Amino acid sequence: MKKSRTDYATLNTSIALAIQPFQALIGFVSRTIFLNILGVTYLGLNNYLSSLVSMLSLAELGIGGAMTYALYGPLAREEHAKINAFMILFKKLYRMIGIGIFIIGSILALFLPYIIKDYPINREVYIIYFLFVFNSASSYFFSYKRTLLYVDQRNYVMTSIDFSLYVLRILLQIGVLIHTKNFIIYLLVGILMNIIGNFIMSSIVNKMYDYLFNEEVTSITQEEKARFVKNIKGNIVGRIGETIVFQTDSLLMGAYISLTAIGLYGNYIFVLGFLSLLASTTINPVTSSIGNLIHSEDTTLISKLDFIKKFQFIVFSMVYLFSMGFLIFINPFITIWLGKDFLFNIGVVVLIVVNFFLTNYRRPALILISVYGLSYEQNKKVLVEITLNIVLSLFYLIVLDLGVAGILLGTICSTMLTCIWYEPYSAFKYGIKSSAKDYLQTMFKHFSVFVISIIFVILLDVFVFSKQELIISIVMKIILYLGLFSTYIYLYRNHEAGKLIIHMIQKILFLKRLRRK
Repeated sequence: MKKSRTDYATLNTSIALAIQPFQALIGFVSRTIFLNILGVTYLGLNNYLSSLVSMLSLAELGIGGAMTYALYGPLAREEHAKINAFMILFKKLYRMIGIGIFIIGSILALFLPYIIKDYPINREVYIIYFLFVFNSASSYFFSYKRTLLYVDQRNYVMTSIDFSLYVLRILLQIGVLIHTKNFIIYLLVGILMNIIGNFIMSSIVNKMYDYLFNEEVTSITQEEKARFVKNIKGNIVGRIGETIVFQTDSLLMGAYISLTAIGLYGNYIFVLGFLSLLASTTINPVTSSIGNLIHSEDTTLISKLDFIKKFQFIVFSMVYLFSMGFLIFINPFITIWLGKDFLFNIGVVVLIVVNFFLTNYRRPALILISVYGLSYEQNKKVLVEITLNIVLSLFYLIVLDLGVAGILLGTICSTMLTCIWYEPYSAFKYGIKSSAKDYLQTMFKHFSVFVISIIFVILLDVFVFSKQELIISIVMKIILYLGLFSTYIYLYRNHEAGKLIIHMIQKILFLKRLRRK
């Protein structure tokens, strides 16, 4: 019997969440060994080049998002010939993108001496840079097939394979670092594992969807082409905005501060990255379910609004609890892990947390924009967001000399002034065809809870925790967070979406299975 949307969403999320602790543990061990062997400067160089090469993903031109939207309908209707047509087109476009990224990356190499501060640009740096470029470019020759699994709600397949290969890659890279202390060999191992992973994923997709490239192909209609091109145009601007907003922080630090600052910032983002990954693995599986729901003919407006209301609450609950946990524990954790020399002050930490919260709270609206194919409607917003982000970040950084805090403030302010309110407004107006009033009112309540909690934690940190010994402070913080978590769950235990959260926790911990036994 075919699984329901809920079954797929639950399966995808449960598997993803179950492996997160192990992935986090392996990641921390790997980063610790990296820092101890190669040092914070190499770590900063790694983070900086990762951000720089990520900018090259602009060559993707939003084709992946447009293709995802294009496949929802044919997959729901099981139109194999139509799916084939789009996948053949997707394959051709992504191979062109892979070649384009390598060419653009090669040209960008000429400017490395001008965009990296306080680090000698030698032969080693160029080799490392081109390894990053090659890794990024080569992935496009196979990654297009992942889209089919994503749209078909089979995320659990990718999650399981990716995790297995991740563990193997990290173990091999740790071995390389210990025995060779060579960053280049470390990168080569990563590239090799990525290539192997792409081959494995491609083979699995071919087996699961045996009609791919084998059945008759239905021509893409002019209407479908027009819709596809329109979505690409919309996604181009969106991709530019996304890349600039999320990658310029490290790039500005590299250009105006130092690679060491990037390394310190990278440690916080590394820890936060696991929370972001946890959020993504929880939220992303729902995307395909929403896409399937939206494009089903029997779906009513009431059922759509009810689902979105629950989803908004679940996302807030998760992001709020993650944010508070990070704010409370991150500096003690960094102290124990790396030492006091690797700490940011509480002000910078708060800004990192706020940026994380805003980024992830936007996801319900962004998912609606994606499944409704509304990227084109976001162009003006994106252009304003880009302008504000660059101008404000440079103003806070150069004029006010706020350092890392200034860069973060620029990002936060640009997000608040544009994305936070306009994305849900446009999703409801042009997609759902309904008022966003209830969504925005709920958002205001959520923000109020978040801000009050932030102020409360800051006051406790300044006047209580900072005056205690490290161990005592950690114990007090654990009590605080457990109290906060328990109170939140208790208050919303009878909320419909709250029940779903409790059910998910039970499923992850296998409590239901134990009860049956």
